[in-house]
Amino acid sequence: MQKIVGRFCKLFLGISLLLPGIATSAATDMPNALSLGVFPYFDATTLAKLHKPLKQHLSNASGQPIRMVTAPSFSAFKQRTAQARYDIIVTAPHLGRMAEKEAGYEWLAFTSNQSRAIFLTHERTGIETIADLKGTTLALPPKPAIIHQLALTQLEKHALRPHTDVTIRPRRSHSDALYMVIRGVTDAAAVGGPTWNRYAAPEKAQLKKIGESGPIPGFAIMVHPRIASQIRTALREALFEFPATAPGESYFDSTGLEGIRKPENADFELLDHYLAKIAEAGKADD
Repeated sequence: MQKIVGRFCKLFLGISLLLPGIATSAATDMPNALSLGVFPYFDATTLAKLHKPLKQHLSNASGQPIRMVTAPSFSAFKQRTAQARYDIIVTAPHLGRMAEKEAGYEWLAFTSNQSRAIFLTHERTGIETIADLKGTTLALPPKPAIIHQLALTQLEKHALRPHTDVTIRPRRSHSDALYMVIRGVTDAAAVGGPTWNRYAAPEKAQLKKIGESGPIPGFAIMVHPRIASQIRTALREALFEFPATAPGESYFDSTGLEGIRKPENADFELLDHYLAKIAEAGKADD
């Protein structure tokens, strides 16, 4: 069953990357357009639909054509960001901090919502709380995802040792982790708040929330300094105007995100804490 689900998810993702609306590399038929890189927390087709209003608003405000691009995995998106292959990025908060440090990206904003690792299980399991996860399997987004680390930290707060008391099953994406518990391959999953809020399939009624982690900032929105200063200014102003527009209201409703805010030093301190934990976990795997 596990192999079947894995093949299904890979096939689904592979097909979705070929559908129109969003590219998976920087090369498209719009060579002079700004590239808007969106990290792959959903399949490419869903990302294209969700973030189209934002893309269009930024294009109108800046006077620049914008093409939306993504990558087939978290690691590929992280690598391409480090190579500064995207002009603008909408990414996980910790990946935004890494983009600043490694590739010189400048902050435009955070989305105002806070995200958390949402712990979910199927109603048939009988699991009621995070403490009940001892001896079970837990599907998580990939290790570079901050939600992965938030989930491990929350397990430890409940005196559960990841990989010992709870078997951890990293998956390709948040949605892939969610599919694992829906199909009964794992006992539970932990995914980001936007993924859970956005998920609207009938199977959602069979899932129940059993807990959540502490909060982290919302999505990071950033621009590379190679973009002309007047365009960077226009993009920043457009972002803060976006929530008050009709397309903006629709965008935040459909994505499960909330508004736009400026980054603060406390955000960076928290993100640096989790970046250190991610780096430590990476060394342990070497």
